[in-house]
Amino acid sequence: MRDDVDVTLVNPRPAFVDRVRLHQFVAGTGETTVDYGTMLDDGVHLVVDTATRIDTTARAVRLASGRELGYDYLVYAVGSTAAAPPVPGAAEFAVPIAELESARRLRDELAALPPEAPVTVVGGGPTGIETAAELAERGRRVTLVCGGTLAPSLSAGGRRYIAKWLSRHGVAVAETVKVAEVRPDAVVFADGTTRPSALTIWSAGFAAPELAAASGLRTDDLGRLLTDETLTSVDDHRIVAAGDSAAPSGQSLRMSYQVAARCAGRRHPVEPHPRHRTAGARRGSGRVVRQPRQARRRAAVRPQGRHRAELPRRRPPRRGLQGADPQARFPAVGEGRTAGHRPSDRSSARNSDSYSFAGSVTCGPRCP
Repeated sequence: MRDDVDVTLVNPRPAFVDRVRLHQFVAGTGETTVDYGTMLDDGVHLVVDTATRIDTTARAVRLASGRELGYDYLVYAVGSTAAAPPVPGAAEFAVPIAELESARRLRDELAALPPEAPVTVVGGGPTGIETAAELAERGRRVTLVCGGTLAPSLSAGGRRYIAKWLSRHGVAVAETVKVAEVRPDAVVFADGTTRPSALTIWSAGFAAPELAAASGLRTDDLGRLLTDETLTSVDDHRIVAAGDSAAPSGQSLRMSYQVAARCAGRRHPVEPHPRHRTAGARRGSGRVVRQPRQARRRAAVRPQGRHRAELPRRRPPRRGLQGADPQARFPAVGEGRTAGHRPSDRSSARNSDSYSFAGSVTCGPRCP
């Protein structure tokens, strides 16, 4: 860390909660907390408290304990939480899975149930699917209620794959029905049918903490801090947002590398290797298309349109190499080929630039 920078982290818990692993914690197949002492640099100060208000005029953060922390720049990364269920009985008899405290309650209640007890998961998004799948692999009788489309953010092929996996593992998927009421031992659907449920897990809905709105900062309808394309608050250039709590230009964006690259203005987005290209690049679906053998040999990941001219020109075939050192037929690393990748003897030197480009855009630890 730089010597002229002081970093303070405010968090209501002394440990980091990996929320995308809460379903594994509930099922008893994994842990979800990591002690901050093993994660933070020695120069980062951890304050275990809850922020209640941001005073942009005084540039200070007020905490629940009554303490105030001054700042020059503030990173607003308060995340998200579960929305209040609008269904009668859900608040009393359904348990959300969005927070560590409720996940602990679910884990305890699940451990007290016999293996054959019916469990209902409400929500057909990634959290609901992962929870249902994890419990099914532990031998639980699970019903997944989607209230619409299963995995609506995925392609048709992806949805079919998930539906087959769930069916193969014994998960009953109620895709189009909606929950009208939650009872202590059952769920009632909108069509009037009732399904027994010894434990109902609620994974539907999304909400952002009210810290930004309570501080007088502009937010969207879900309570996320409004920012520009650089994730800077539209009200204060000293506040930068990150994660679920940010709404860049009021848009609802998925958390993915593709969205981040597009927002960052990346000129050459990462594309799949030609052998694994999908029809989605041409028709919007996710079906995998296997190209003919000859096309796979000579294919290269090449941008289209105005970026095509920016690629290095392909070298003409080199003649008169018969009997020469085989290594001379291929350029050295850094001269048009990727380390560890040697084209076959059927590939000519004119394809070497293609291999270099495909290797140089693969997403690794250095990618943003």
